[in-house]
Formats: sequence, C-alpha cells, structure tokens
Amino acid sequence: MPYPYPQTREEYRAAILANICRLVAQVEADQNEYGSAESLARSLHHDVREFFDETRWKPNPVYDGITARVPLGQPLTLLIVHHDGPNGRCFVQGRVQAIHHPGRPSDGAVFEVVPKGCRNVRRHRYAVMVGAALTIYPGWVEETRLEHTRPLPLYDHAAVPPVRYDQ
Repeated sequence: MPYPYPQTREEYRAAILANICRLVAQVEADQNEYGSAESLARSLHHDVREFFDETRWKPNPVYDGITARVPLGQPLTLLIVHHDGPNGRCFVQGRVQAIHHPGRPSDGAVFEVVPKGCRNVRRHRYAVMVGAALTIYPGWVEETRLEHTRPLPLYDHAAVPPVRYDQ
C-alpha cells in the first residue's frame, strides 16, 4: 500500500502547488463551509515546513547501506552494540523480515527479526551514535566463533569514537 503522504521533495512540491490551487479556488469562490479552507491552509503550512526542513532531507548512509546489502528472509546474525559496558551488546540469530528507518533525525535501522527457534517477530533498533556499532553476518554464526575467527560480514558499521577534550 502506498504512503498517503508525500515522501520525496518532488512529491511535496507537487502537493504544495495542488493545495495552493485548491485554496485559491476556495477563496475566490468564497467557500469556507465547515472550515475546509482553514484546514487546507493549515495542511499547506505544514507541507511547506516539511519541504524546507533540512534534517528531513539529509542523507541516511547507514540506512541506505543496510537496505542495499541485507537480504530479507534469509538466516542472518546481528551483533548490535548500543554502548560500552554491561548489557550494551545485543546478539541475535534469525531471519530479518523487514527493515525500517528509526525516525528522524537519527540514522540507523529498525530490524523486524524472527529469532532462531521462535515464530514471533521481535524488533531490534540500531541508531548511529557515539559508541554504537552494528555488524551483520550471513547465516547463523555462534557468538563464541565471532571472538576467535572473524567471518566476512554483510554489513559492518564501526563505533564512532567519543570526542576527547583533554588532549
């Protein structure tokens, strides 16, 4: 099912021009029954704000790389490091059913994974930030094997080192 809202700048531009024409026609005809002209003007206002919002249109290299390289429905192993320290790692073996964008303004991905031995989908989120890393391996790779031999990953996004101000 297609999205009900514009997704690209060109679609926003076309929607803005169409709404301007509709609003001008309603104002010239003096039609404001049930506040339709006001709601159309409010919608036009929000579309113009989205069109000129720089953070909405910035590139998402991590999300684009993940969607280009990671196949859906095949056995994969995900190693997600959210932060350094205890409970900062997430190791998942399963089949990725879908990949979504985590939402603005961050880059990364939300994985819908059916874990090995399970039937229900679980969501795992990766957001690009300091100390976070993501590695995706083809097939089901044991966690102990990852420490001894490094198999070739499908996708690898290294952790961004923290900024040190004491130097």
